[in-house]
Amino acid sequence: MARYLSRETQPYGKWNGIPIYLTTLITVAFVVGLFVSAILASARSPLLSALTFTPDCSWAGWLSALSYPFIEVPTFFTPLGIICFYGWAMGIESHLGRGPLIRLLSILTFLPVAFVSVLWFGFGFGSGLAGNFLITAGLLVAFATLYPNAEWFGWIPFKWLAFACIVCGSLMMIASRDWVGVAGLWIVCFASFFYMRHAVEQDYDDHVPLATRIRTWFRSKPKLRVVPRPAPAPAPRQKIVNDFDDEPDSDVDALLDKIAKSGLASLSREDRAKLEKAREALLKKEQR
Repeated sequence: MARYLSRETQPYGKWNGIPIYLTTLITVAFVVGLFVSAILASARSPLLSALTFTPDCSWAGWLSALSYPFIEVPTFFTPLGIICFYGWAMGIESHLGRGPLIRLLSILTFLPVAFVSVLWFGFGFGSGLAGNFLITAGLLVAFATLYPNAEWFGWIPFKWLAFACIVCGSLMMIASRDWVGVAGLWIVCFASFFYMRHAVEQDYDDHVPLATRIRTWFRSKPKLRVVPRPAPAPAPRQKIVNDFDDEPDSDVDALLDKIAKSGLASLSREDRAKLEKAREALLKKEQR
């Protein structure tokens, strides 16, 4: 039974007639974070750097893994990003519920943190994290996975819109030689796609467990090849029996000579049987 009938898809409540969802609260937090970021940036406060994620072993560094998505200096396209975040997250929450949305946002938030930390501690390079760019990109892929053929403003399916945005974002980072950003973008998009495929199948009773599905990804698939249809077996040759073999030619000739000298009356019963058998064999041979 589909999960969209559960209470997880219902709003927490209403405020002045406006339904309040989890997506609504997160969107408001993003808007508040924009104002805070702008104020801290104008004051050149060191708190702005403390709220962005940078891999280190301090408590402040790990706490910033929760605050970095809300720290972003506003740009001209910031309102469009907020609107897209709300629309895509709202579509996922209204279809699958708050639980899958929370798990998806957790993946999109902490997967970049883990990736940057591995680069920092393992290879000695990397950069910090700030803003919700990767989260919004992951939500676009998740929404396109959930509604692949839904058209954006009745013009282009979301699956092609997501592909175009990922390619453009990658080219933008390649132009600035941000190889870590390109890798992080693709990692987040792949994780979002595979999680949504799992969440959509889990929405029904006959879903396949995630562990089983992951094993099938790495299992070698049997190679199929076209086997030509076997040629029909030749019909068994009929054994041509020379009935004359049963009766030697010398015996037949002797019977014919006897008839020529003494007539048919001179033939015994056995001689007549031999002659009749030879006649039938001769008729069969002529019919072939």
